[in-house]
Amino acid sequence: MLHWSRLPQAGAILLVTAAIAIGGAGCRSAANPFVHMRPDYQELPVEAMRALALDIETAVQEGLRDAEFADRDGLVLNEEVRLAIRTRAARSALVNVFRDSGFAFENRKGLIEIIRSKEYKRSGTSRDRDRNAILVMGENENRWAIYEGILKGSSFPARALSAIQEIFQEARVQVMPAGQLYEDASGNRVRKQ
Repeated sequence: MLHWSRLPQAGAILLVTAAIAIGGAGCRSAANPFVHMRPDYQELPVEAMRALALDIETAVQEGLRDAEFADRDGLVLNEEVRLAIRTRAARSALVNVFRDSGFAFENRKGLIEIIRSKEYKRSGTSRDRDRNAILVMGENENRWAIYEGILKGSSFPARALSAIQEIFQEARVQVMPAGQLYEDASGNRVRKQ
């Protein structure tokens, strides 16, 4: 049996380097497990989904933690979806403050993103950036719980996920305050008027 203490130093370094390279490559490919496909609206009750998304995003924007949402028009909201809505409503003030800073925007996939620029790095400490990253990760995790929860609970095909994301992004842009950034259909960042 080969033991680390018996490997020549150069061999050990090579082995560790190879392990890091392989592990890093694996992590990089797993960093974005969700592929955004062209939205497929065929199997969705589109108007009902738009109304539900607008109701949810309005409650979140207003910070209404106790807002109640019932299943409707073939759209099933499980307990995980309801909890994600309440959690998003609880953090909505923080999300708005961050979007107001100009260093975050709503992308077309229905997620919030940080604008990692030189100005952003100069605007605060590394601790501030860590807090912002945690805020964005938590928000996006809850959004995924809503999108996937509605998809699975309502027994829609997987290809409808992108349409759900797009509908929620449209609703979010409708209710977000003026001056905040979002990504338009062409992929440009624009300020809400």
